[in-house]
Amino acid sequence: MSVRFERLLRPRSIAVVGGQWAQAVIEQCRHIGYQGDVWPVHPERERLGGEICYKSIDDLPGSPDACFIGVNKERTIDLVKALSSSGAGGTVCFASGFSETAGQDENAESREARLIEAAGNMPVLGPNCYGLINYLDRVALWPDQHGGKAVDRGVAIVTQSSNIAINLTMQRRGLPIAYLITAGNQAQTSLAELATSVLDDERVTAIGLHIEGFSDIRAFETLASRARETGKRVIVLKTGVTPLARAALVSHTRSLSGNDSAASAFIERLGMLRVRGIGEFIETLKVVHLQRKVGGNRVLSMSCSGGEAALVSDFGSVAGLQFPRLAEQQETSLREVLGQNIALANPLDYHTRIWDDPPALVAMMSGMLQTREPPASDTTSANDQYASLADIALLVLDFPRADRCSGRSWQHTLDAYVAATRHWQGIAVVISTLPENMPEMVVESLFDDQVVGLCGLADGLRALSNAAWLEMADCTAPSLPVWLPENQNGMFSAATLSLVPSSGVARQGRSARRVSQEAWGLVQTADTGSLPPRQLDESTAKRWLNRFGVSVPVSFRLSFADVRSSLRLSRALDKASPVFSYPVVAKGLGVVHKSEANAIALDIDNRRDLERAIRQIDCAGGCLIEEQIQDAVAELLVSVIHDPVHGLLMTIGAGGIATEVLADSVQCLIPASRDELDRRLQRLRCAPLLSGFRSRPAVDRECLLDALESVQQAALQLGERLVELEINPLMCAEKTCTAVDAYVAVRDVNLSNGA
Repeated sequence: MSVRFERLLRPRSIAVVGGQWAQAVIEQCRHIGYQGDVWPVHPERERLGGEICYKSIDDLPGSPDACFIGVNKERTIDLVKALSSSGAGGTVCFASGFSETAGQDENAESREARLIEAAGNMPVLGPNCYGLINYLDRVALWPDQHGGKAVDRGVAIVTQSSNIAINLTMQRRGLPIAYLITAGNQAQTSLAELATSVLDDERVTAIGLHIEGFSDIRAFETLASRARETGKRVIVLKTGVTPLARAALVSHTRSLSGNDSAASAFIERLGMLRVRGIGEFIETLKVVHLQRKVGGNRVLSMSCSGGEAALVSDFGSVAGLQFPRLAEQQETSLREVLGQNIALANPLDYHTRIWDDPPALVAMMSGMLQTREPPASDTTSANDQYASLADIALLVLDFPRADRCSGRSWQHTLDAYVAATRHWQGIAVVISTLPENMPEMVVESLFDDQVVGLCGLADGLRALSNAAWLEMADCTAPSLPVWLPENQNGMFSAATLSLVPSSGVARQGRSARRVSQEAWGLVQTADTGSLPPRQLDESTAKRWLNRFGVSVPVSFRLSFADVRSSLRLSRALDKASPVFSYPVVAKGLGVVHKSEANAIALDIDNRRDLERAIRQIDCAGGCLIEEQIQDAVAELLVSVIHDPVHGLLMTIGAGGIATEVLADSVQCLIPASRDELDRRLQRLRCAPLLSGFRSRPAVDRECLLDALESVQQAALQLGERLVELEINPLMCAEKTCTAVDAYVAVRDVNLSNGA
């Protein structure tokens, strides 16, 4: 555990300051069985919660390892300063009224800044949070009820929401929780720092994060690196998908959620897994809590109902699980137990013929899994010769209501499954179709046998697929740190990615990257103040991209004066004739969606048709004549936007005029490695087109990856001044990938503040 948080998370002495809320903390310390000293602080009371009160921090018998401050916001700041001066190990700030209320209170931000200053180097949780519960060491810096209990090992959950934290302690799904920590506003201590601090505790098996917004990108990268080193999985429940949700988060803990696609890309980049609901969050944490790992997504499923088997197949397929056909040896073993009249398949409906017959159940399950007890001298896995059968053994079992029914027969089935899977090389799972039909005590007992009990098919099967994805993702190389603006600390500085070679000598004033931008007109060189985004015309955008290696069509630009004068147009075309070959395309400059605005003419084969087309389309901003790209195998969209939270987000998808209809795209944050870009391409639904679909030619993969890397470098050069960069379409042929249309929008800034 991090030395900085050791005293706060595992205190031997606790000070509680306040009245009602401080008394509640004392009660929760007693309830959980805390054995250390508890020192109430109250200026008027003699006793609080049965303990003798101290009048002030200065009167305490020693420097407390941890403190809970349950007073108003202004008094909280004074107490934090006193605790810091006394050498306290850390404190929970319960009060609200800090940055989360900035929209209503003009002093809220400055108040939080004063709190941070008062804390100095002392760790502070919050403000605007409930605190923490350490179920391993029986510590509860917590002013309310909770439903958890002491455990020897379990998962650590860190959340920004105290109410979500309470709800998670009330779960009846059998998830063992080792630590529950709330971060609140994260004024001083980030959620990622807290998660990193408990990773090294060998009793912690996995990390669960409930995130409203990313406050410190670099801290999350550090967390990801440490999680990979320790082999512990991180499961993320990220909220703020909808505009209403993002607005609610700002008012809750002042969290900026950012672009949701960028958030997903960032979480995946870190090697963490994002889930979409609390049920899936809990079930996935249960799976990764196991010492056994899910080595793949192949499932052998058993149930005594055809209806259950069908549900498993449907939900499992949606979740990305596979159900391999039964091998000959499996069918032979199953026939010996089930007879000739039962259809054998995976998922298997073993019917009720052997129900409540433990020896037959063990034989059926062992036959399905092809498990056997190894000889005493055998040091290999019991069924290594059948290792290719599957990765997951699944038993569907819904327990009856304990208040109205007997579960004796179900327990017999469960015991048989535990016996049959004792020598199974994969992960063993018992799952109920309905969440409420898997008793908590059953899940807890199964963990002792290295079997996981999952509640509900939808959440449970997704959890298995999630765990399999994490194991496969662990085999890939760690991603590079994401790009962040120059004024933020980090391994990647946009200034190092300039077009202009560096002399290696530090200079004052504008960076080489800024000079290059100015030369291309990508940023205003006058002190213009804060301006709205500025769109580059297509011709300039393409010339800029071509500088980085993006292939563009042969082209010739006509001014508006050229277009409106027949004589000038004729002379301009005479001059341009040696430059390009027909067929060509005529485009009006300054128009984004040219098809809808009558600003494009295609398939122009001769000079006469070209002059006619120029007169007919909208050329108010000038005209661009380009050679028409033919024989394309596929059309892609490639774009990069600047997200204020996560950095630069690249989108790759099916392109052309039907982009919105096809809705086939993938995202990643940059810089991304060549392998990472290639993996994104493989996820597209249109990926078969790139590889040569139905005897059609394939796209030159290396050429396509070169184009994507060139776009990436162009975006990195613009950095925080990039609003949007889009190529649509990128025409992909057998040997070339050409940007046929390009859009670039940049943000100009006050030169006194930038570069």
